[in-house]
Amino acid sequence: MSTSIVSLRVPTACARCRAFLFIPEWSETVNTNETIRIWRCPICGHEFETVDTNTLQTMSDDEVIEDFFPNLLVA
Repeated sequence: MSTSIVSLRVPTACARCRAFLFIPEWSETVNTNETIRIWRCPICGHEFETVDTNTLQTMSDDEVIEDFFPNLLVA
């Protein structure tokens, strides 16, 4: 149960009063592809739920190594 970095960068609007919400009351990763978040608006008290689909692409070991350790061969 944790707040993802994405929810801290992209505000969610309250479904009732449209106030911006930055941090959910609670979140749970259901599986590798879905995260459920419970939101409570501090302005109007409205509570609602969102489901985020995680579509992060992972890099191969070779891509990670190339990004962090570029070819330093000097001819």
